[in-house]
Amino acid sequence: MTDIIHLLPDNVANQIAAGEVIQRPASAVKELLENAVDAGATDIQLIIKDAGRTLIQVTDNGSGMSFNDARLCFERHATSKISCAGDLFKISTKGFRGEALASVAAIAHVELKTRRIDDELGTLVSIAGSEAQEHKPIAAPAGTSIAVKNLFFNVPARRNFLKSDKIEFGHIEEEFFRVALIHHNIAFSLYQDDKLTVKTPASNFKQRIINLMGTHFNDKLYPIEQDTEIIKINGFITKPENAKKKKSEQYLFINDRYVRHSLLNFAIESAYKELIPSDYKPAYFIRLYVEPGTIDINISPTKIDVKLQDERLMFGFLNSTVKKSIGAYTLTPQLDFESDRGLDMSLLAPPATFKPPTVSVNPNYNPFENKSGGKSGGGSGSYGASCHKEHGSMAGWEDFLKGIKQETVQIASSINGDMQEESRLPLSGAGEPSNNAQETVPKYEKCLLLANCFIVCIIRDVLTVIDSMRALERILYENYLEALQKTPVVIQQLLFPEMITLTPGSAELLLELREEFWKLGYDIEQIDRTQFAVNGMPGDESDMPVQELIEYTIENYKSNQFLHKEGKENNIALSLCRQKCRFLKPVQNMEEAISIMQRLFACRIPDTAPCGKKTIHLVQVEELKNLFH
Repeated sequence: MTDIIHLLPDNVANQIAAGEVIQRPASAVKELLENAVDAGATDIQLIIKDAGRTLIQVTDNGSGMSFNDARLCFERHATSKISCAGDLFKISTKGFRGEALASVAAIAHVELKTRRIDDELGTLVSIAGSEAQEHKPIAAPAGTSIAVKNLFFNVPARRNFLKSDKIEFGHIEEEFFRVALIHHNIAFSLYQDDKLTVKTPASNFKQRIINLMGTHFNDKLYPIEQDTEIIKINGFITKPENAKKKKSEQYLFINDRYVRHSLLNFAIESAYKELIPSDYKPAYFIRLYVEPGTIDINISPTKIDVKLQDERLMFGFLNSTVKKSIGAYTLTPQLDFESDRGLDMSLLAPPATFKPPTVSVNPNYNPFENKSGGKSGGGSGSYGASCHKEHGSMAGWEDFLKGIKQETVQIASSINGDMQEESRLPLSGAGEPSNNAQETVPKYEKCLLLANCFIVCIIRDVLTVIDSMRALERILYENYLEALQKTPVVIQQLLFPEMITLTPGSAELLLELREEFWKLGYDIEQIDRTQFAVNGMPGDESDMPVQELIEYTIENYKSNQFLHKEGKENNIALSLCRQKCRFLKPVQNMEEAISIMQRLFACRIPDTAPCGKKTIHLVQVEELKNLFH
């Protein structure tokens, strides 16, 4: 019987390695950018065409390579970073495996131009599918330029698995951000289809975050810092009120390398416990520095997953540091010492004589005395005034307690039979209630408002409880769908436009949704790549925070798009109604409660909120009996 085990050809082995290292265009971008950083570059340019399918080019002004090194770098396991196994425990560079360029060259057409500063001539190397095409001296600027063309040209199955250009470029942009964020001392530029997308000069860490994520991050960041013999922690976390449902802005770096570590991530998020909702995630940009011998980055080909020698100790340090920063900066004002602005030193006022405040006391004051000389049943405050208005003069605390009982019973005694005239809520004007709304609402009695959250009434001898906020979600959702499909909302132009700033990815998505936002009452104009002017809004939203409303709506839209595969119109209606309800005030009076009831029962699906939770709960008599027996 013949032997069946044999060595794979080099081109097949290279393609297998490429399948591990280069999973999509963004993987090649990561490897090329990290090589440029390791080369000591101070200026790096990334050029992308057709989301990396046609061209990925990285140009840097780093150290360059010699004539022989330029060809040898494409061989498997060829590296200048390590020379023995012991070097794996003191790695301070990005790449060290020697697989990146060999893997890229196995599945693409690669052209490398490089020159060292001291050399007169540079080197050109052309490779296609691991086969060298050219290797010759040429005139070239100092540094290195590597162009990867026709990625996966010889692996059509892998090319067919690539997503749309928008999704693939989103992954490329994310890899670019990961490298550019931590190496803030290097200038970076990103070109997409011959258009400059991102350009950020060398700066400090905070300024780099603001340059990449948007100027609105300037007021969201809390600095953190902890320096011990075991670990050094610094960076920035965001305020609890700026948490989002998506983990799109969580960046953890260990020894200047972007990593994923579930336990350290949990250490950060658990520090926000009881400060943010359970389904929200904080954004953070945190750098950890540990001894290279205490971390293993050689557990995956992509070098993103790592292992730590003492994970529990690192967990405790990181968790306590984040908690300390949240406590310190939430209760005290924040001073920005990294700002480049000049100090505003106003002149001191001339010396003045200060008098201590005085308090006057009326010894004849009677808290139960009203203006007409009688006794009031309530103490000071609005509730006492309400009791006095409803029940007239009362004397003593016994009558005051009786007044509370009467108030509870008489809240809506006049609401029996016909509906009162509708008093509209500030529901963004997205669609008017239908003409047959009053006929749709069932007859009810004994209606009251509980804790400004729940509307309680009796419908057909059944105790009915309505969650007012979920009801508003349902109302807004159906009104938005109607506006998107039939009648757009009337836009009220603003006297002074509201300026908003988004991250590059969110800004691109807002441009795609600008027509839908216009139908919903928002006139949005692009100023530059990440900045927009809101020139008009629905007439009843003048007091809403526009920046947060648009920003969180876009984030919610992204989550629904990838997690729930919602249609475009349903997605934007769902996202906007959820965010709008976050800024609406609780129901204040029975007139508003009646308006909600009328609009809710006029909806197509009144008993369920868009999130799938019920808006109405019916308390049957049997259920009440079970409570007492």
